[in-house]
Amino acid sequence: EGGKMGLNEVQTLFRKAVMVEDYVEAKKWSDELGSRLGREGEDDKEKKKRLSWRGLGTAPWLEDRLDAIGYKFPTTIQIQALESVNTLLTPKNGMEKDDDGATMEDLVNNSRGNGNLGVVISGSTGSGKTLAYLVPMLSTLSESLFTRQRIRVQSEESIADVANDFMARVAVQTSPTVRGHGRKQIKGGNNTTATSTMGKSGTDVQTPLALIVVPTRELGVQIALQLYQLVGGSIKQTPTEMSGLQNMFKYKGPKGVKIGCILDEKEASYGLAYNLLQTDVAITIPQYLPKLLEDGDILAEHLRVIVYDEADLCLEQTSNDNLRTLFNNHNSNDEKEEDDDDFISESQSRLTYLVGASVTKSLGELCVRDAVLPKGRSYIATATQYSPLQFSGEQKDETTTTTLQDLNACLDPGLRHELVSIPQGSAGLLCLTQLLRKELRDYENDLKHQKDNPSNGSNNGITLKKPRVVVFFSDEEQAKESIGKLRDAMWGDFQLCVLLPNIGVNPLQMMQDFKEGKTSVMLATPNSVRGLDFPDLTHVYTLYIPPDPREYLHLAGRVGRIGQVGSVTGKGGRVTTIINPTDTTQYQQMSEALNFTPIDIDATAITTNDNSSMDTDNVDDMRRYLEDKLTLLDLTNDLDVDLDEVEKQISLTRPNEDQTEEDDDDDDGIDNEFE
Repeated sequence: EGGKMGLNEVQTLFRKAVMVEDYVEAKKWSDELGSRLGREGEDDKEKKKRLSWRGLGTAPWLEDRLDAIGYKFPTTIQIQALESVNTLLTPKNGMEKDDDGATMEDLVNNSRGNGNLGVVISGSTGSGKTLAYLVPMLSTLSESLFTRQRIRVQSEESIADVANDFMARVAVQTSPTVRGHGRKQIKGGNNTTATSTMGKSGTDVQTPLALIVVPTRELGVQIALQLYQLVGGSIKQTPTEMSGLQNMFKYKGPKGVKIGCILDEKEASYGLAYNLLQTDVAITIPQYLPKLLEDGDILAEHLRVIVYDEADLCLEQTSNDNLRTLFNNHNSNDEKEEDDDDFISESQSRLTYLVGASVTKSLGELCVRDAVLPKGRSYIATATQYSPLQFSGEQKDETTTTTLQDLNACLDPGLRHELVSIPQGSAGLLCLTQLLRKELRDYENDLKHQKDNPSNGSNNGITLKKPRVVVFFSDEEQAKESIGKLRDAMWGDFQLCVLLPNIGVNPLQMMQDFKEGKTSVMLATPNSVRGLDFPDLTHVYTLYIPPDPREYLHLAGRVGRIGQVGSVTGKGGRVTTIINPTDTTQYQQMSEALNFTPIDIDATAITTNDNSSMDTDNVDDMRRYLEDKLTLLDLTNDLDVDLDEVEKQISLTRPNEDQTEEDDDDDDGIDNEFE
């Protein structure tokens, strides 16, 4: 059975078994992972070592922190990424990574002559790529972050306690922060009024050590909060929530790590210097990168780590001038003078990460050619292997982009793809509402069956999940236009929201409400949720065919992620496309290019009175069905809908005139709502 699953679902089952202490199941799935990652001649001890943070050289304090916040084991993509970094950092004639106790920090301290290094992290959506670069980033910067902590605290100690705020100033310097939106805390922590005096630390702790570039504000906030947790921060959903093992007082890593976010116009107008005064890790989008470089908030020569997350999109949005500023002085193979200020010393290697589900080997080779990645010192890591990334001299076409053959490896094979061909274009929303209601009914029936048959367990060890859905539209205007109609149609079944980063109101709050389960259906566009992780998501619907296969890859990737219910042992991991019959050829071409076989769903009963899932003798069901027709269909263009017949059916659902006054009162609320 394991052979039919994607790696994401296998890893979900492994983590679930460990969490409930079912060690028989845990060993079963651990062995399955080991067999997929196994190398020729590798014994069980070596396999076990590769499945642990410690065996991969993670800094000891970070290993403890990962365990405290629930990341007990690395995922397969994280294993390959960390092993790539270890291989790059290991001196040819020095310390071997296989030595017990050797961490990435040790390798950095003992490496000489490695210079600038690059890693391409390419894997399916939801496989854990964010931690695949955050963990090695923090491990390799560990000593520098501890040094910055000592400098900052010492700078406060050197200043007299004139204002009786010494403890408050030290508290600021030893507490992790995520700042944005005009110097306001995004989430977590308290707003201590004391600010750092900087003291004698000067510029040593001002400029960022690491830069993370993302395509959207929403993804930037998600990464900032995950990084905030890794460096000791505790995120509470309610004021009374207990932090448990996440308590910062149990945190052993560098304290006071400063995370600066420049993700919107207001933040960009302040800049890092005003926004945070001191920054260790900067997170921004390509739009604001030029200003940060021009103002000196980011000094390229001081950066030890550069990350391009969703790199294919971010590289397209970054100008060649900015790329040259960031990379050309550092990744060139030409010899540099030792006193060149623009060249990182050999004892301070720089690591560049290009990350994403559609960041592939061919794109990485182009980046080597254009000096974004250092030639001869770069690796590519996927979910199952890592290998050197070499420039292919045969690739001469400068316009060459990511190939479809490369994309095959990035679409999780455990997803279930469904195709619904609707009889008329205006019936898309009607078909969607009927499918959503059927999904809810199926869940309720499964839940009832599970309660009636407790001896059968809970669906192969995975608890049934109430449907949580993202519906994709081609642009924000269509999503905005549809939210009112769908909200009226789905009353009583689902709580709806719409994520519109460009034209919507408070998109960050919409994203957070959906993550916290306050809403269960979210309308969005592919780029607005690219890279975002939503817990317990079960289903994705799309009402159009993406023009670029990469777009389908990313919208489908909201489900089938590690930690979500899968399609083999549950009813998750489903991607349903609702289109016109005229678009089926284009869909088939896309499915062939991405190497998946869709399942055809008969839409005839869904959008007609012959819908077998509806009880035609039930007044409420009939009323809702007719409401849907009136609300969701464009009746002026729909020749298949007989308005006289609809009015006749509506009249049949109304109560007879000879009903009692008491019955009339009972039905008034429904009739008024319907009218």
